[in-house]
Amino acid sequence: AVASFHFATAWVGGPAGNWHGQTSEYYPLLTDAFLAGQTSLLVQPSAEMLALPDPYDPVANARLRLHDASLYHGKYYLYFGPTPAIVLFLPYKLLTGSHLPTRIAVALFCAGGFACSCGLFFLLAKREKWDCPRWLGSAAVLSLGTAPGVAFLLTRPSFYEVAIGAGYCFVMAGFLLTAYSLGQDSPRTASLVGAGLCFGLAAGCRPNFALLAILMVVVVAWRIRSHKTQALAFVGPVVLCGVLLAAYNYARFQNPFEFGTKYMLLANSADLNEHFSLTLKNLLPSLYVLLFSPARQTPVDSTMGLLWGSPVAFLGLFTPCMLWYEGVRYHVKPGVTGFTVYCVYVSALGILMLLALLGFVLGRYTVDFAPEFLLLSWCLLAAGWQAIRGAAEGWRLPFQIVVAGATLYSAVLDIWLCGLRVPR
Repeated sequence: AVASFHFATAWVGGPAGNWHGQTSEYYPLLTDAFLAGQTSLLVQPSAEMLALPDPYDPVANARLRLHDASLYHGKYYLYFGPTPAIVLFLPYKLLTGSHLPTRIAVALFCAGGFACSCGLFFLLAKREKWDCPRWLGSAAVLSLGTAPGVAFLLTRPSFYEVAIGAGYCFVMAGFLLTAYSLGQDSPRTASLVGAGLCFGLAAGCRPNFALLAILMVVVVAWRIRSHKTQALAFVGPVVLCGVLLAAYNYARFQNPFEFGTKYMLLANSADLNEHFSLTLKNLLPSLYVLLFSPARQTPVDSTMGLLWGSPVAFLGLFTPCMLWYEGVRYHVKPGVTGFTVYCVYVSALGILMLLALLGFVLGRYTVDFAPEFLLLSWCLLAAGWQAIRGAAEGWRLPFQIVVAGATLYSAVLDIWLCGLRVPR
């Protein structure tokens, strides 16, 4: 039901009909470029724009530019990661001969991230032998399916949303495969290869996930250091994806660390310097928007803080504190489950802080960290329920009412946001 809602919303919400006078189907353009054996788009910049004294001047190129594309040496490139084109758009084009609509790609990636979130929750519940009655399991599934920010992806499924949705999908798949493999008596090589590949592909969707991939390489390799073959099975795919991504960047911009942001054609050229200055002045105002801002629409996009989007997800911010309580700590073993919980927490917190430093506060960016906090919250609630159900009966009903109320609030809010249709 949740996946069907995702697809229906994306189908109604896209594609953007007149997006800055240009197509919003950038990933099909990148797919055509790859099939032609090149990294630059087949779309050529107009001679009029190239003849401008400064082709990057947003006022002078307003009616000529391919918005948010990168212009380098007279050719268009995309700074958006190549992973979605390689794993989805390109195979679809080869198999069918036509392009996959962007709105379907966004829905597929969001449904994949949702499915992996549910898979990881129930995997940990089974491993810890949590008693998850039907009401708790149903609430968890509904809540994970309406994670904060996902509605913003589905209601305007453009190329931004493809990259974010793909990153969400591969990150959650990476955590799921890691937890599954490490939970065995001997770490499973095949699932470790898959986990490493997922984290590497996530970095190819969103550059900020490169930090997450590096973190996971360090902590997983250290944890299974006695199993050298298995450690290499995890590290190898991440390193391979990193090398290929660096080679891709070098082929385009002669710099392995340049994704094209320096050469972007923006509506406001000051945005680039403001976002990448990495000044602490961005931190507190951005954290307020990302965590506490109520849902609101702006002329450009929408914003919504984690607390307003999902009060349940906000609980995940306090995971280390919650694990100090004996009733919760007793039901979250310090082995694989504890390791997984802390890996998810550190990654989500790190991405949140990075986005805040960069000043990226639009609602769609919350998908980079909110699903992880939401997953942690449900693990904490499930562990807490184990303690409550064995305590005085008076605690059970209030717990159930609060959990059900918070879940229904998030679901209704999600439906409302999807009904608003984020303006183009």
